[in-house]
Amino acid sequence: MKRIIRWGCPLLFLVLCIAVFSFLHAFTVTDETMEYIDWQAAVQIQADGAETPYEIGVYTNMPEKNGTFRFTGQLPAGLEDGYLLFETTGEDLALSLNGREIYRSSALALEGAVGMAQANVPLPENAEGELVMTCTVLDPDYAMFPPLLRFMPTDLSQTEPMAYANLYGIPAGVAAMALLLVAGLFLLGIVRGKIDWSLIPLMAATAGLMVYHISQSCGYYFLSGPLLAVFSWRGMGWLTLLALAVYLVMNRRRAFWRYLGYAAAASAGTLLLCYLVSLAGGGYLSNYIHTALAGLFQSGVYSGLLYWLTLWLAVVCALISAYWVMRSFAQQRAEAQSLALKNKLVMDGYRAIEGRMREGAALRHEYRHQLTAMDLLYRKGDYRGIGAMLEELHRQNEKQAQTQFTENFTMNAILQDAASRAARESTSFEAQVHVPAELAIPENDLCVLLMNMLDNALEACAGVEPPAARYIRFKAEMKNGFLAIRCENSYAGSLKTDGQGHLTTTKAEPESHGFGLKQMSATAEKYHSLLDISFTEKEHVFVAQTALKLPEKKSA
Repeated sequence: MKRIIRWGCPLLFLVLCIAVFSFLHAFTVTDETMEYIDWQAAVQIQADGAETPYEIGVYTNMPEKNGTFRFTGQLPAGLEDGYLLFETTGEDLALSLNGREIYRSSALALEGAVGMAQANVPLPENAEGELVMTCTVLDPDYAMFPPLLRFMPTDLSQTEPMAYANLYGIPAGVAAMALLLVAGLFLLGIVRGKIDWSLIPLMAATAGLMVYHISQSCGYYFLSGPLLAVFSWRGMGWLTLLALAVYLVMNRRRAFWRYLGYAAAASAGTLLLCYLVSLAGGGYLSNYIHTALAGLFQSGVYSGLLYWLTLWLAVVCALISAYWVMRSFAQQRAEAQSLALKNKLVMDGYRAIEGRMREGAALRHEYRHQLTAMDLLYRKGDYRGIGAMLEELHRQNEKQAQTQFTENFTMNAILQDAASRAARESTSFEAQVHVPAELAIPENDLCVLLMNMLDNALEACAGVEPPAARYIRFKAEMKNGFLAIRCENSYAGSLKTDGQGHLTTTKAEPESHGFGLKQMSATAEKYHSLLDISFTEKEHVFVAQTALKLPEKKSA
């Protein structure tokens, strides 16, 4: 299950990334395209009305000669709602569809005018048929000849600018989110007193990616001249690459490069798959990659595919940095929990020593009284009374002697402490332990597992009424290279579970409690096992058990 989660979560994240970028990519392309209407035949109309065939050449602003011409073409069927668009400057034009005139104009070029006048002729729904345009050239220096007739879908004039803007706006937005993430991580490091200086070049790289590409494409319309000159400076792209290189040099940790390699392999595989699908279907992606590769290093311009690769690298580095910070938080929390457990061990040991000192003082006080009484009996010659007192002393000594549960010092000390605490709470405590004096498990791991297990059992028993129903039964033994541990206890009330059936703490302020089971589970997983928890609501019996795989001893 752990391996499935380890590989499943990155795969799920990759699928999520593909879904997000696929959704955003839909806003950068349009299926609607302009369609040119080809002239299939043309004639020149002479002054006497005679018609002579005219060869249609390339489009130019300078016709071979003045005169009147008629062009014939076909409006294809199945067109979307839209309109016909053509230039009118320097010509007297008349356009008809299926013999019906739908447009007429005469336009001369204005002195000093920039651009050409255009006609926009709406078409009825499902229009099709023969198009005929009669054209008289008025000014050969400005006329578009032959007339360039094209069909424009209704929303194309709005969709294409929006798609163009999104093509640059979405990557800039991604870079902006990466910049904010990295800046937040850097400021968080300042607050924690653990500054990651490598985040500074990464912030510079993401800032460059945010401003450079979008300023080059759209900055002319929105930025002032000085800002545009700075943000669209061609050298900024290479400075971005340099900042990323500095970040990579400052992060020479093997784990970092391993994660970067995983991300690169997954991304390359995904890109290759998408490229092959696009290539097979003649899609946009394969054509874009071919064009971008061809112009990757032309004239030293930082754009195209290199920009996308840099953006990918910056975003992946930002995510890896965020992962390191989260892992640092997790380690810090684990260290705090470990320190709290060690403090508890120290305090429990101190209390045990303090308790034994008090018991010893009480015993010495009692022994002084008993020695005085025995001395009086001796002086009187009452040897029978002395024998009775000695017999009572033997019974008290046996009662006060601590039980030796096992030869393993650590486990025995933990069980003796638990038995003593159980006796004070009127809880029956039974332990069957068959383990050798030496175990191939560090004392820290053994303490974390057993102390949490027995602490939980003692706390659960404390609320059971009547006291006669309180019990703890502990068992530990060696089986085929495993240390099998089982703890059964009674409990009161009901247990709380989360949505996945895992136990949760019943204490107030749950964020400050509930670490015991997590620490026990982590210790079990460390030794290739699981912590098995079972309980019965009816009988109020709780069982925690595991089997730790003992490390093999290294031969000398």
